[in-house]
Amino acid sequence: MRIAIYSDVHGNLTALQTVLADIKKQAPDLIAFAGDLCMMGARPKACLEMAKLETDILIYGNTDEFIHTPPQVPDDATDEQRQRMESFNEVASWTHDQLGQEHVAWLQRLPFSHRVGPTAVPIDDLLIVHANPLDVNQVMFPTAEFQQEQLGKVQKEQSDEDLRPLLETTTAGIIAFGHLHIPNVRQWEDMILANISSVNLPGDGDERAKYGLLTWRKEEGWMVEKRLVAYNLHQERELISFIKPPNWQWLLEQMPK
Repeated sequence: MRIAIYSDVHGNLTALQTVLADIKKQAPDLIAFAGDLCMMGARPKACLEMAKLETDILIYGNTDEFIHTPPQVPDDATDEQRQRMESFNEVASWTHDQLGQEHVAWLQRLPFSHRVGPTAVPIDDLLIVHANPLDVNQVMFPTAEFQQEQLGKVQKEQSDEDLRPLLETTTAGIIAFGHLHIPNVRQWEDMILANISSVNLPGDGDERAKYGLLTWRKEEGWMVEKRLVAYNLHQERELISFIKPPNWQWLLEQMPK
């Protein structure tokens, strides 16, 4: 069994088209999407329509939720936090209008997670979530050693014990997820944590789009291949500059140069 899993498209149709073309060349048994489809890019509706057409399994992420249920700005938010959330909500509102109510309702109906069982034994299962098995917001970080080696700094140190509240009630052989746009594989007790990273807005300094190709073999269990796909980033940046969504200069700042 081979399953291609991509995540965090964030409205970047150019990258999505390139990733799906590469996935088709790999001829997987299933294609799955792990959340954050439309928001933060120039062509949210086209991304939704393509993903819906070309993908077998789809779940929702935190920014998909923002589109139909924008987060409230806390009363105790700092000026910087308030400004960021208000900017985010303006982009969410524009994305909502671009999609139209029918597509927004479709996003609302997406499930939180999806489970694939290569055998009848639950400890062999693949669990696909956006961020972690409990919610779409809390981040599961790579090990501190990985962060230091690959990123040159430790964004947040998260020990195996720190991860326990997020994972201790879950039974699976592997959890595949996105949310944090940094590809990595981490072992937690008997489970593999496979961050298949992002199609858009990379967090690791590599501007290529990324997805994961997961293979199950009875003798070996689950194996994870990181796929890196170059695409026309300049074209997508030009489209944002031309279409000018709300806070479009800020959106450009989130993308690689």
